[in-house]
This record gives sequence, structure tokens and C-alpha cells, in this order.
Amino acid sequence: MEMERFHHGPTWNYVGLSCEIPDVGSWKRSSVGLKSVVMTRDKAGNIHVVENRCPHRGAPICWELQGKSTGLNCPYHQWRFNLRGDLIGVPFEKGFNSAGGMPEGFDKAANGLLKLRSEVRGGAVWATFSDEAPPFEEFVGADLLAALDRIAGRGEMRLLGTSRQIYKANWKMWIENARDNYHATLLHTFLTAFKLFRADLPPPELNIFGVHTTGKVYTRPEVLGDLEADAAQEMKSLRKDYKLHDWETVDTDRYDYEDGYNIGFQMFPSSMYQPHLNVPSFRHIVPLSVDEHEIRWTFFGFEDDDDELSERRLKQANMVGPAGFVTAEDGEVLVRSQPVITSSADRDQIIEMGLGGDQSLDTMITEKAIRAFYTGYRDIMGF
Repeated sequence: MEMERFHHGPTWNYVGLSCEIPDVGSWKRSSVGLKSVVMTRDKAGNIHVVENRCPHRGAPICWELQGKSTGLNCPYHQWRFNLRGDLIGVPFEKGFNSAGGMPEGFDKAANGLLKLRSEVRGGAVWATFSDEAPPFEEFVGADLLAALDRIAGRGEMRLLGTSRQIYKANWKMWIENARDNYHATLLHTFLTAFKLFRADLPPPELNIFGVHTTGKVYTRPEVLGDLEADAAQEMKSLRKDYKLHDWETVDTDRYDYEDGYNIGFQMFPSSMYQPHLNVPSFRHIVPLSVDEHEIRWTFFGFEDDDDELSERRLKQANMVGPAGFVTAEDGEVLVRSQPVITSSADRDQIIEMGLGGDQSLDTMITEKAIRAFYTGYRDIMGF
């Protein structure tokens, strides 16, 4: 039902970055929910998203992760499609020696690859299987559009790299994790040991728009003041005598934006834009089954980056990803939690932090964003 209502239904899904297919003929395989798709760049430079499924016998068209070609060929029976997904060639369409072949009147124009509606915004490619999905701008809303346009306003993207990892956990657990500021200074000892992210700091300016969120963060670790005593007691991993010698790993003295802010977002159903310090990245959550999913990180910089900034971005990419200083711990917790949650499906979980009053977001010690997600989730699912 989640696949039908969310990923394959009237929603817009993240597919990839336009800089991943920079040249005419470039293509890359991606996913929308459980369905495989391919984004392509045609001869006119336009980007398309098509289902990675041959209409003939259902074989996948693209087996490799990415490539470059003048068209797309199905390996099974060599049906040929152009980069827009139109069927342009069928071997032995007329048969052989006046026998066999496709029936009279077979219309190639009506039998191409399934074409998704697609949009390019913020340097990212978005697509939907549904004709009933609202226009992209309406689906994401003004605040997410502003966040996307802010990325595009920084300049042309330059791809830095990607990482991928499969987790034995339900895909929604990453949604919960990313909305959970409460754990950040408790689980992630790297952040607190070097005083990089602390419970006593001004919290991210989080805004909730139903199942979408945006977050505004300003971090200058080198100018942080002393810890509040009560916060220090809660953060047992803090070490006042620790010093990070490779400061470039977390240095933020160069800003991507003049105001010094990073603005990230979560876009329902399964993508996040997360600018960690000087390295922006998109995170794509790809469900594989009820208790398994894949996370695909795509890291990028901008065309006007000098060598020093490019190297810094690459170094700071080590904050996240499969072996990230931060996200490795998230993945470990989620994978270890999944079997326990599954074995206790009749038990409640307590998600009451920050409950009561105006449920303010002016603190990291709240779970309002998680509750907001499940309010929207239940509504869309019809529960």
C-alpha cells in the first residue's frame, strides 16, 4: 500500500542529479519505490525519465548503473528506443520470407517505454508515475521550492561522487532518524567529543509542511562558547581535553552562501537534501522490501570551486555515507532495532518528547517532526 500510495502514486520522487548525466546520450539507472527507472539526456539536451522495462517482454533495458549511447537497446530481443523512450526499431518486425513478424498495423509510436512526468529543479531530477499528481511546484510548496532554487542559485553543480549501502531495516526508519534532533548529541560521539553539535546550541530552524520539512542550520564550531552545565551532564561523550588536529574535516570558514546558513530539507516520500558543513548531498531512500532498503548518497560541489574547496568537500563527505563519522552510527542503530521492533509489533513506542504546550520547535529536545510525519502518513494511507 505504501508503494501504491507514495512512491508509485500521485507524489513526486527524487531520481538523481542533472550533473550525473552531463552529456548528450548520458543515462543513469535509478529507482522510484520498487520500480527501476532511467534518466536520460537527449540530443537537444533535455532530460527524460522512463521506466526501465521493455514493453515487449518486461526485461530491464539498462543493466549497468550508467552509460552513454545514442539510444537504449533491450538486451533480450534488441528492441531499440531513442533517448526520449520512443520505440524506433523492432528486429524482424516484418518477419522473414513473408512469415512471422508483428501483426499488420503494429504501432511503434504507441509501444515505447513508459514515460514519467519529470521536472528539473535545484539541479535535481524529479519524476512521478501518476497523471493525478499535482504540478511539482504545488506538491512541494513554496518553502521547498525556495530551498531548491537556493541550490540552483549557487551555480552549476559538479559531481563529487556517490556511495550506496543496503540496510536490513524498514525505509521509514531513516525518515524518523533524520527528523530526530534529540539523538544527535547523544548517539553521535564524534559531534560532541569535539563540540561540533551540542544540545545547548541554538537549534536548527525547523519548519514542518505536512510530510515535508526544511531546516536552517548555522554552525561555526571554532567560535562556540562554553557549555551550559546542565547540557554537559547529559552529553557524557564530551571531552574538554580532546582536540581535532585535522580541523579541515569540519572547518566552516568558507561559506557557500553569504548569509552563512545551510538549508536542508526532507521531501516526501523518500529523499533528503543535507548540506553537511561544506559538502552538500542528496540522500535517496530506496525501499527494497518491508525490512530492507538502500541508501544512495550523491555528493556534489559547484563549477566555480577552487581546488582547495573541492578537496575540503571531499574530506567532509566522510561525515556521512556507509562509513561516515556520523551516519555509520545511525545505520547501526536502525539495523539492530528492526528485529526488535518486528518481534514486538503489539507494543507501543513512546514519541512524546516536546509534547504539550505549543509543541515548539525552538529546541532540539522534541519529537514533533516525527509526529508530524506520521500524522501525514496516516492521512495518506487512510488510517
